[in-house]
Amino acid sequence: MGILFEYCEAMGCLDHLSFDFSLARGLDYYTGLIYEAVLTDTDRVGSIAGGGRYDGLVGMFAGKPIPSAGVSIGIERVFAILEETRPNTRESQT
Repeated sequence: MGILFEYCEAMGCLDHLSFDFSLARGLDYYTGLIYEAVLTDTDRVGSIAGGGRYDGLVGMFAGKPIPSAGVSIGIERVFAILEETRPNTRESQT
């Protein structure tokens, strides 16, 4: 964590991060760090992305240990926020 904070401070993004040590996500397969991305300007949709480290998940299907990490993005939530904040974003219904 110390190194992470040092890097974030050096890159000037430390003030954009928040750590919540009570966050729980997929306890049956996540094996390490988990994360969520939220927009602080609005609390209407909750997190817009989330993921983490899951070393055992891919290995269950491959039959060998494969270190893994991933993220998913809630594109519907992102679009909902875009439509609220930029009403002319959608030029057509498709």
